[in-house]
Amino acid sequence: DEDTDLITVLVRGEGAVTAYLSLNRGEGGQNLIGSELGEALGLLRTEELLSARTLDGGRQYFTRAYDFGYSRDLEDTWAHWPKDSILKDVVRVIREFQPQVIVSVFSGTPADGHGQHQAAGWAAYEAFTAAEDPSRFPELAREEGLQPWRTQKLYRSTRFTAAPEMITIPTGGLDAAVGQSYHQIAMASRSRHRSQDMGTLQTAGPSSTRMTLITDLTGKGDALWAGIDTTLPVATAEAPLPAAVRDQQTFRSVALANERGLMLDAVANSANLVPGQRVEVTQFLWNAGGDTVRARLQLVGAGVNAPEHRVTILPGALFTVVDTLQVPLSASTEPYFLRLPRDGAMYRWGNSPDATLPASPPFLSAVAEVDDGVRLTREVSYRWRDPAYGERRERLLVVPRIGVRLDRARIVWPLHSRDARTVTATLRKAVSDTIAGEVRLEVPAGWTAPPARPFQLTREGEEASFTFELTPPASAVAGDFEVRAVAVTSSGDRYAEFTEVIAYPHISRRGISRPAVAALQVMDIALPPLRAVGYVRGAADGVPEALVGLGVPVVELTPDSLARGDLSRFDAVVIGSRAYETVPAVKEFNARLLAYARAGGLLLVQYQQYDFFEGQFAPYPMTVGGMSLASFMAKQEPKLKPGERPQSHDRVTDENSPVRILDPSSRVVRMPNVIGPADWDG
Repeated sequence: DEDTDLITVLVRGEGAVTAYLSLNRGEGGQNLIGSELGEALGLLRTEELLSARTLDGGRQYFTRAYDFGYSRDLEDTWAHWPKDSILKDVVRVIREFQPQVIVSVFSGTPADGHGQHQAAGWAAYEAFTAAEDPSRFPELAREEGLQPWRTQKLYRSTRFTAAPEMITIPTGGLDAAVGQSYHQIAMASRSRHRSQDMGTLQTAGPSSTRMTLITDLTGKGDALWAGIDTTLPVATAEAPLPAAVRDQQTFRSVALANERGLMLDAVANSANLVPGQRVEVTQFLWNAGGDTVRARLQLVGAGVNAPEHRVTILPGALFTVVDTLQVPLSASTEPYFLRLPRDGAMYRWGNSPDATLPASPPFLSAVAEVDDGVRLTREVSYRWRDPAYGERRERLLVVPRIGVRLDRARIVWPLHSRDARTVTATLRKAVSDTIAGEVRLEVPAGWTAPPARPFQLTREGEEASFTFELTPPASAVAGDFEVRAVAVTSSGDRYAEFTEVIAYPHISRRGISRPAVAALQVMDIALPPLRAVGYVRGAADGVPEALVGLGVPVVELTPDSLARGDLSRFDAVVIGSRAYETVPAVKEFNARLLAYARAGGLLLVQYQQYDFFEGQFAPYPMTVGGMSLASFMAKQEPKLKPGERPQSHDRVTDENSPVRILDPSSRVVRMPNVIGPADWDG
């Protein structure tokens, strides 16, 4: 919910060092572009925020909060997030970043909408005062060297609501360097949030953003920089270096490097690195300027032992050197906040020096220090030639020598079913040498383990899949169990996890380690006789796999089958969540779906958004009640353009609310399974 207009005009228009602090990483949201949910979605959205910051120029920080989902109010939010922990993290960022001005997007009141928005507003207001109080969180100074910091002004954004006294900041000015207005750049930045369907037009012309002054310790009034000393503070040997001086030193180094025509680059010969493996890294230091330079060049990274190269580079010359390194056995590119199990809805950072940062530093970087104090740093990446697109690059990831994954994360097994089910394990080799061994399934006690299968993998990147039959015991009991896939090499090495890679064109890829485990849930559940169930997969939709695991004969429907297929052969047709946005054929052939339902077919449409209602795709007129978010926050009815419909954000979500079945005798809750109060738990 950052104000990208404000960030863009402050950084690119006024040269102000600006940062955006988000309490969480959006793990509880939806995903319009892929299958990632939960922690994986948090990684994707973290990278989307960083991608947005590359355009608007801001920095990015986070707290330990995990997005647990929708919350009604502050009380509900604090039941998941310890209030003092959230406040401490916000104070930590303020004392580290040392802002002169804070702009809160929210007010900390019900006008903000849901509880997490209210928590963000409360934290901003509270931390403004707490950050300068030495009695609040003194351990930050004692353990991390973060001294109390006094911010001069606190503003609140008024994008969504009016305020009696507002200041308006024009954002329609032109950034001559790119030929676009600050607003247009901001909308390009906002459009990087693709998993949240935030694509926005880059409209030219006048534009502005608004905010109101909440607290002014300068006494100089509303104007943003009134009373703010924008000169550099004086650095002393006795005190830690002020953040503004550190920033200026970095800017100066970059400016001098550009002025002298220096460029640093570094590429590895593999994108996926294995602990213990050797990797070649080629470093390039180009002196495109007119003066001879002397430099020290070295690769740096946790546990990496690399030689230092002292070089003299003549004007116009390119220095190239290849280093062969061994990847440390302890190497990891797992983000620091995922290395320990969460504590409820809070990440555990441990003593990580990267706390509040978007992710850990690059696994490997090249650093060049030039004789006049210029320092250049470049993340080492993998580079290759794509015949269609030319040069392509990827972030280095540390992966297991053999990755092992199962084809499903959850298996629901009817208690009285004795039929065998298939489970597929896939191996992927990340090294070039030949590896042989066997892959097997580890099953719950009492279940018969299928025979192990031999494997031999010879090429880097090679995959092999093995299908096993899983058979329940004659006296299966209900409960929660696990099925695990394990690969054991001929030398006795054991592998039982894989790296899930989150990669899209608009972000840098990230990896998250996953165990090769499927949750096995045995329950007393019955299925009606079924021939086939047609399914249109929606956004981040794992329901088809869940149904197949239950024993439902699912047939995924393609655009061609929606256009011309015989829908009458299906016992039911199910439309996945948000499929009306992600599958154009569903809209195009909606009339065929309705005709199927009118002829007696069972058509189930899961959660959809405004496209479904505004397009009138239901058999009867449907609207979403309530006011739009903007109107709710302004406490006024929406002013709509001709033909425009309000977009309601009203919600009634309470995951702990008891469910009352109005007609317990209804066939819906009695066939083929009786649905009672216990079925709504969890």
